[in-house]
Amino acid sequence: MSITQIGTIALWILAILIPVQLIIGAVVARKSGQSASHYFISGKQLPLVLVFFADFATVMGVGNFIGYAGKGYEIGLNQFWMLAGEQGSKMIFAIFLAGMIGRYAYTTINEFLEKELFHDKWLRAIGGIMMTLPMICWTGAQAIGIGTLLSVVMGIDPVSGIWAASLTAILYTVMGGMWAIVWTDLLQGLIRIVVGAVFFVVVYMGVDGIGGIKTAVTAAKPELWSMNSLGFGAALSLLLTPLCGQFTFQAWWQRCFSAKDAKTAQRGFFWTAVFAIFMCSASIMVGMAAYTINPNLPRPDMAFSWMLTSWLNPVLAALLVVTIIGADMTVSAGLLNSGVTLLLMDVIKPFFKPTASDAELIKMGRWLTFVLGVGAVGVAFSFPSVLSAALFGLAVTGGGLFMPLVLGLLLRDKNGGTYITQNAAKASLILGGGTAAVFQYVPQLAKTFGGGIIPGICLSAVITLAVSVFEQARRKAKVTDSTNIQ
Repeated sequence: MSITQIGTIALWILAILIPVQLIIGAVVARKSGQSASHYFISGKQLPLVLVFFADFATVMGVGNFIGYAGKGYEIGLNQFWMLAGEQGSKMIFAIFLAGMIGRYAYTTINEFLEKELFHDKWLRAIGGIMMTLPMICWTGAQAIGIGTLLSVVMGIDPVSGIWAASLTAILYTVMGGMWAIVWTDLLQGLIRIVVGAVFFVVVYMGVDGIGGIKTAVTAAKPELWSMNSLGFGAALSLLLTPLCGQFTFQAWWQRCFSAKDAKTAQRGFFWTAVFAIFMCSASIMVGMAAYTINPNLPRPDMAFSWMLTSWLNPVLAALLVVTIIGADMTVSAGLLNSGVTLLLMDVIKPFFKPTASDAELIKMGRWLTFVLGVGAVGVAFSFPSVLSAALFGLAVTGGGLFMPLVLGLLLRDKNGGTYITQNAAKASLILGGGTAAVFQYVPQLAKTFGGGIIPGICLSAVITLAVSVFEQARRKAKVTDSTNIQ
C-alpha cells in the first residue's frame, strides 16, 4: 500500500469536509448568537441524538484512538487500568450524576457548586481557573495525536499538522459555539463509528482475533499480556487519575446542562460509555498487535497510524485518517468551548464584567477561544505523548476538586446544604490540585507514586475533612457560647 496514495485521497476528502464544517459553524452562528445560553449550552435544547454524539465525539478523540493504541503497544493490558478509570467513570457518571445535573441550566460545574453547595464566588473562580487546565491539556493532546498521524501517513511536518488542525477547530468554534460543535459532532461521530468499526474488524480478522493477539504477544513480550507488570502504585494511579478527573470534567457537566431534560442527559452518557468502552478496548488490542508485527517503531504513539497504513486499502485508510483528523477537530472544539466557558462565566463575568450583556459575553468568548487554542498548541510542544498531556490535566482537577465535590454531595445537611465548608474546599483545590500537578509533572516524583493523583487526593481528603470538622466545631462552640450568655 502506498502512503502517498492514502495521503492524497485523505487530502481530497479533507478539502470537502473542512469547508462543510466551517459552513456549519457559519450557518448556526446566528442561532448561537441569540444568547449566552445558546452559545455555551445550546439554550438547554439538545435532544438525545445530539447529546449522545456530542458526548461520543468528545470521548473518542485522537487520544482514545492513537493514545490508547500507543499505550497498548507500550504497556499492553495494563492500559485497561486507565480504561476502567476513564471510561468506567462515564458509566458511573451516567447512572449517578448525569440525570441530577441535567435538571439544571448552569453553564459550569463551578456555578453549580457555588449555587447548590458552597455559596462562595471565590471558590468558583479558583475552580474555574484550575479546571481550564485540563481543557487546554486535552486539546493539546489532540494536537499531539494529529501531528503524529500526519507525519506517518502524509509525511507532513508534525508542527504544521498541529497548527492546521487546531486552527480549523478554533475557527468553527468561534463562529458557532456549542451549536456548531454538536452538529459537527453528529457528522463526525457517524463517520467515526462506521469507519472505526471496519478498521478494527479488518485488523482482528488479520491477526486471528484476540486469541491470535494473545499468542503473538506472549511469545514476543509476555509482560504485555499482564495487568500486574507495572506495579501496584502505577496501576492504581492509571485507574484513579482519569476516574477522579472525569467526575470534575467541565465538558461532561456542560453537555448535561445542555440536554433538554434529566433523562436525556442520563441516557446520552450511558450509551456514550458503552460505545467508548468497546472502541477503546479495541484500540488497546490494535496497539498490542502492532508490537508483535513491528516492535521497532520510533514511538509507541505511531502504532495506530502504522497499522492503519499496513492493513487497510487506500480509500478506507484515507477515510480513517480523515475520521481521526475530524475527531481532533471536534474534540478540540468541544474542549476549547468548555475552557472558555469556565474562564468567562466563573472568573471574568462574576469579578470583572458582572453587568455584561449576552452580546458582550459571546464576543469575549470568541476572543478567548483564540487565546486558549494557541495555549493548547503550546501544550502540544511540551509533552512527549498524547496521554501524558491528558493525564496531567486530569490529575490537577481530580487531585483538587474530586474530594470536595463527592464529600460535598454526600455530606448534606437537613437544609440541603453541605457539612463541607468553603475554606475546606478552597484549601483542597489549591493544595490538593497543586500537589497533584507537581507529582505528575516531575519525573522522579511521578515514578515514586505512579503519578500525581494518589498524593493529590490523599492530601485533598485530609484537608477537606480536617478543615470542615474544625470549622463546624468552632461554629457550634460559638453558638453554645452565645446561648449560655443569653
